[in-house]
Amino acid sequence: MPDTIACAAEITVDRPQTAALALFTPAGERAWAPGWDPAFPAPQRTEGRGAVFVTAHGEETTTWVMVDQDECEVRYARFTLGATAGTVAVAVLDAEPTRTRLRVSYDLTALGPDGTRWLETFAEGFNDYIAHWEAAIMAVPFSDAQHHQKSA
Repeated sequence: MPDTIACAAEITVDRPQTAALALFTPAGERAWAPGWDPAFPAPQRTEGRGAVFVTAHGEETTTWVMVDQDECEVRYARFTLGATAGTVAVAVLDAEPTRTRLRVSYDLTALGPDGTRWLETFAEGFNDYIAHWEAAIMAVPFSDAQHHQKSA
């Protein structure tokens, strides 16, 4: 079983670069990821380097810190107590006026036996997981995605 994994996949979304990358901010992800509901300990700081948010899925709580955000990439550090810690990045590979190709990368380390099992399952299903992202994003009309980003 792995103690650490590095997984990456490419996706293409029918959005210009700025709008595509905005879908991977804490607020932007609400438009296409069911159950994604980040909580912000400092509500005045929801984006940009140093922004902190927390997500919960079942009994698991993950704390995220935005490490970098610019016009070409957004990168997070994430920590799930007793399970995993590492980074997640979404980077623009190339962009056209209405389409953007992105690379999604996870680099995670297990923090114990539960994390090791989680990493193994995650790595095995990673390509399907990311393919689901692409399909979920494509199912959201562009105007709906913009609304979620502005209202959060």
